[in-house]
Amino acid sequence: MSSFRDYRAPQEHGGSFIDPPLCEAGALIAANRRAGGEDPSHLQTLRGVAREEILTAAKAYTSAYRDVSWVDSRDRQCLIMAGHQPSLFHPGVWLKNFALSDLGRKAGAVAINMVVDNDVSGGNQIRVPVIQGGVTSEQNFRAGYVSVPFDLANPGVPYEQLQIRDRDLFDSFALRVSETIQPLINDPSVNQLWPHAIEAIRRCGYAGCALAQARHALESDLGQLTLEVPVGVVSRSRSFATFLLHILTDAERFAADYNDSLQAYRAAHHIRSSAHPVPSLDRQEDWQETPLWVYGDEDPMRRQVWVRRSGADRLEIGDRKSRRVTLDIGDVDAAAAHLIELCDANFKLRPRALLTTMFARLVLSDLFLHGIGGGKYDQLGDMIMRRFFGVTPPAFMVLSATLKLPIPDFSTGHTDQDPASCLEGLQRRLRETVYQPERFCDQASLPDDLLQQKQKLLADIPPRGEKSAWHQQMTVINSKLAKHLAPLRQQLRSQKNEASRRIADEAVLRNREHSLALHPLDSMTSIFKRVLS
Repeated sequence: MSSFRDYRAPQEHGGSFIDPPLCEAGALIAANRRAGGEDPSHLQTLRGVAREEILTAAKAYTSAYRDVSWVDSRDRQCLIMAGHQPSLFHPGVWLKNFALSDLGRKAGAVAINMVVDNDVSGGNQIRVPVIQGGVTSEQNFRAGYVSVPFDLANPGVPYEQLQIRDRDLFDSFALRVSETIQPLINDPSVNQLWPHAIEAIRRCGYAGCALAQARHALESDLGQLTLEVPVGVVSRSRSFATFLLHILTDAERFAADYNDSLQAYRAAHHIRSSAHPVPSLDRQEDWQETPLWVYGDEDPMRRQVWVRRSGADRLEIGDRKSRRVTLDIGDVDAAAAHLIELCDANFKLRPRALLTTMFARLVLSDLFLHGIGGGKYDQLGDMIMRRFFGVTPPAFMVLSATLKLPIPDFSTGHTDQDPASCLEGLQRRLRETVYQPERFCDQASLPDDLLQQKQKLLADIPPRGEKSAWHQQMTVINSKLAKHLAPLRQQLRSQKNEASRRIADEAVLRNREHSLALHPLDSMTSIFKRVLS
């Protein structure tokens, strides 16, 4: 338990977190490959087949919108991977994609980014910071957010099911974002990104596909050499079906190892929530819950997948309601092929997060790049892999960066002091007006008799246990003195409110979570280049 790493994103602009350092990537790949040579034979066999499948699938998918000829010059036996949802995420996440390309080039390996299109869409809009009251009027300065949508309301379905319903809204997104972010940012990267998105939406019609392909096409413009493949495509592969059957045919033991690992993880991190970092796998009657989702075109809402034995060599798989398939598992190869046939447009089996990275790390790649969140939760994945598969989990790398919008500081007209320090000082002074009012003799007229009485009390402090009457007298005197400081307190409260407002403004304008679409492209790529060098 003491070996859990507490990954934290840097706070300062331009700061990065990379663990282990990039220079150790080659050694990490070599160590992972050596450890993989000790894995059970069925995993080693599966690994060879799976890598051929994912390379073929990723080349076919990526070639629809960008060049993939460079792949032929790379070592097809060495794969480096990363993954994320197809959203307009912040630049700290985007660093992974540039690092993926950079490490692939240095290692002579094929770099593949996995588009996690089975996650529920995070929304149909981005929040854009704005200045309310005008940037030249410091007294009226106020920062806030405006939501700019790229489509109609999001129904809360997975990215691969999220169809764009208003093309006019989608096509005008870049223009509306650019107008909204003015005058803070003159040339946000959405202007370079969105022509690719409009081209992609004509090909596929789905938000997840369009957003991911637009970003990846822009990466091509910037010279980045990676392939991409959605989880939805990976999930339809023969190798994934085989991997899945190893779990489904031993679902009770897998659930026990999963839940025991989860309990240990929660205990080590003092987590009381039953939903964090993931819920436990439940069991109801003879049905065992699995780390899978099922949905389809007719019913795109995700539901848990359950499995149960139906005789010695048959499995029932489904949501225990309308979706259910039966599988003969007497022959694993035949069962894997049959499972792929059963997974049609209305029965889409998709892995949850831990299973997704488990397959990517254990079977598909020699090195996986995580962000901060993924690095934290996949330490739980390590525990499950050790218990269930009896293997040494392959090491991963964690990368993130903090990039803040290059916005001028419009809020420092009143003082050069840091707003947080200013607020702390004002709070301290407000307390002093109540408990040490004599400190403000130079700012208010305080009665001499009361000041003398207080000085006398301070000069004659009784021993501990005999202070009750003394405290009462001191409280009365302080209260009387404080009444004379009412105008000063009102002034300090006003200054405190102003400092709090400035802190709130800074929180809006300097937020590291702003979408990459809002940042100027040059400012992001220059920081990425510096970090990766």
